Amino acid sequence: MASWLGLCIALQLALERRKSLVVPPRSGPEWAHHVGQLRSSRMAIVNAFEIERRRIERDLHDGAQQHIVASSLKIGEAVLLLSATGHETRELRQATDLLTQAQEATESALATLRTTVAGIHPKVLSDLGLDSAVRDLAHRSTLRAVVRVPHPLPSIPDAVAAAAYFLVSEALTNVAKHAPDAQVTVLLGADHQLHLSIVDDGPGGAHIRPGHGLAGMAERLAAFGGTLNVTSPSGGPTSLAARVPLLLPEGEPGVVVGAPAGPQAAG
Repeated sequence: MASWLGLCIALQLALERRKSLVVPPRSGPEWAHHVGQLRSSRMAIVNAFEIERRRIERDLHDGAQQHIVASSLKIGEAVLLLSATGHETRELRQATDLLTQAQEATESALATLRTTVAGIHPKVLSDLGLDSAVRDLAHRSTLRAVVRVPHPLPSIPDAVAAAAYFLVSEALTNVAKHAPDAQVTVLLGADHQLHLSIVDDGPGGAHIRPGHGLAGMAERLAAFGGTLNVTSPSGGPTSLAARVPLLLPEGEPGVVVGAPAGPQAAG
């Protein structure tokens, strides 16, 4: 999956660089048409990300996971049959022990696979949306994490919401690893873009390094036309600020004017 996403990101960035070399249209309508085409091409890439992610999730859930469950049940039945024979021999004990170990290994593999499936596209993100999914991340974190969403979020394409979700997940994981006693504040907002800020009061010194998690997230956001900036002076605090275009269809508003304010905080 990672290689497929990497290929799509590289293709998208290459297309963007090529378009930047083209002389832009000069009239207002031509420029608006040009921007609309760019938005549509980015949306196509975004949708391709999400379609492939969901396909992999479905294949793992309905295919590999079910086969492992069936294998675990068969091994358990074999252990019960051997235990019920009433004959106690050294070979029988060895066979039973080996089957028991195989069942434990199978259950461990199943737990790992379920974690992988959940990580591909978390169910809470699909069912309840970005706001609730990020609050769930904060709640499950070992950190003192607070989520603030001053205004209700608009409709967000699934892949854009997933990119934001995994950025928060990556950020919380990094803070828990390098500054486990830090307090973290996550702020979500939107206009024509999704704005995401993650601030922790740890010792600072964080930066985007090639080949590491934040670099991968920056590349992923770039595929959507988004940006990620990291400010982390020695002594802290560390601030991650991301902006991602919502890529909504032309004419569709990003924020409903006059909408009631949402919950202010959750830990």
